[in-house]
Amino acid sequence: MKNHLFFLLLWAGILFTSCQTTFPPLTDSQKAAIEKQILEQWDKTGIAVKNADAERFMTSFSTNEFQAMYSEGKQFLTRKEYADSVKVWFSARKSSEIQQPAIKVTVLTPTLVLFDQKSVFLVNLKDNRAFHSNHAVSFIYKKEDSGWKIIYGHESWNDF
Repeated sequence: MKNHLFFLLLWAGILFTSCQTTFPPLTDSQKAAIEKQILEQWDKTGIAVKNADAERFMTSFSTNEFQAMYSEGKQFLTRKEYADSVKVWFSARKSSEIQQPAIKVTVLTPTLVLFDQKSVFLVNLKDNRAFHSNHAVSFIYKKEDSGWKIIYGHESWNDF
């Protein structure tokens, strides 16, 4: 029994210490460079939203480490499930506009960033209807070999 307890404690200690990855503090210039990269990536995402281009929009999301997306109370636990919904949503749109964006980028580590945006969102539908909403979105970006990709997100809105 003592051997089992010893190995259990040893294993727990190894797991605990391996989970404590520490990074040296980032300099202001390093944070600014990462923020610039995120904003450039977000500009590309915004163009896809504006053009209702679901395929291009989904290139902003990780294909390897997608965790989840929550959109107005709907839970999407796989990238495919979310991508399928985005295709349906975008198929009814002619275009969209992100107006009055207020963006906050928080660099957490050299490989993780929190992105928050509050905006007014205008959607122009193919049937010539349009609606405005107050829109808020939060994403977690992770640095991957192919660039910064969204691994987790949440969005909500209320129409006005």
